[in-house]
Amino acid sequence: MKRLKKITLADIPYVGRGTPAGDRFRRYWIVVSAARDLHDIPQAIKVLGDELVLFRDQTGKIGLIGAHCPHRGASLEYGDIECGGIRCPYHGWLFDVHGQCLEMPAEPKGSKFAQKVKHLSYPVREQGGLLFAYLGPNPDDPPLLPKYAALADCAGQRSLEATRVYDCNWFNFIENGADPAHFSILHRADPDDGTWRSWFFNFKDIPYFDAIETAYGMKVVSRKPGPSADTEYVDEKSFALPSILQIGDTEFTHFRQPREALSAGSHNAHFMFVTPNDDHSFTLFTVNHYTGSDPEFFQKLAPSRKAEAKAEKKPYDRRKYSPFRGNVRTEDITCQSTQPLLDRRKEQLGTSDKGVILIRRIILNAIRAVQEKRTPKGALKREQAQEMVKIDSFTGVRAKEIN
Repeated sequence: MKRLKKITLADIPYVGRGTPAGDRFRRYWIVVSAARDLHDIPQAIKVLGDELVLFRDQTGKIGLIGAHCPHRGASLEYGDIECGGIRCPYHGWLFDVHGQCLEMPAEPKGSKFAQKVKHLSYPVREQGGLLFAYLGPNPDDPPLLPKYAALADCAGQRSLEATRVYDCNWFNFIENGADPAHFSILHRADPDDGTWRSWFFNFKDIPYFDAIETAYGMKVVSRKPGPSADTEYVDEKSFALPSILQIGDTEFTHFRQPREALSAGSHNAHFMFVTPNDDHSFTLFTVNHYTGSDPEFFQKLAPSRKAEAKAEKKPYDRRKYSPFRGNVRTEDITCQSTQPLLDRRKEQLGTSDKGVILIRRIILNAIRAVQEKRTPKGALKREQAQEMVKIDSFTGVRAKEIN
């Protein structure tokens, strides 16, 4: 019997083919592009270290194949899109969306060589404006693509943000989402601005929080006493495998709402899909799902985002107490300013790091499950075909939980 490699924390960041963490990622559907960004030109992408080309043929079918033609290695990024698929610009080999070679113009008439050539390809599915791909074993019989409530639920409005690339390891960003303590430091606002955030995430009175394992991953729940004895103010954020974060406070943050506004609870879920390009960079795909009653919510949100961006361009010493301090751009700085591949053995963790500790354990357990040929947490089984995957996020006031 083959002896399994002992998995440690140091294995988590590495996503290349044949690595334990890379094998884990390849048991899930992961986002590779936004559907609106795929037109009549092939799109060169890197996913989990693999160089690939994404394309939509003239019939609307989507293909994801190896970047280099199996004939002489020319890049299919420069291929021509046709009704049947994509044609290599070098010698004209034509491949369909499944990687099957259909034509070889320079081969003798009647040759059956094309039938024998099958290029590397992966299945692609569209959901909620995002394109998911499965890069794992048995691509002809992939596992179920989860129906994410924020993407598949017909209710509410959706807004897909611009795709962004980060020059750091994917796990830096994911761990950050499991670390609620940093919100009261990095994202603090002017303590006298009267907003809910400056009160709730006050570094002189950091909220109590729990880290809780869930069916799809984990959630961190921050709490402060509510307006009455039987209520509490709550901010709830979640992580779902393989690499998804969801938060619920964006409408209160960007509109700079006062504490009193929290009584209504949040209506906008900020859904972030993190896709490793390789060990040194990742792409972030973000969807906002609004279920409130304002038909112009996203139109109103846009000017607020622009104001934040303008404020963040100030020199650091002038913006550290800005009311917009520490939104997306300071998140960028902190995630990308850490070592590209952290040596986490040197860390000194405290009680406030319990969310980080839990998320590491959950991912390590998923890696071990794949090693042991078990279904990892978050990968759906056939009997879950109709299940809607709902990931928790909430900001507002609710009844106090009784432990």
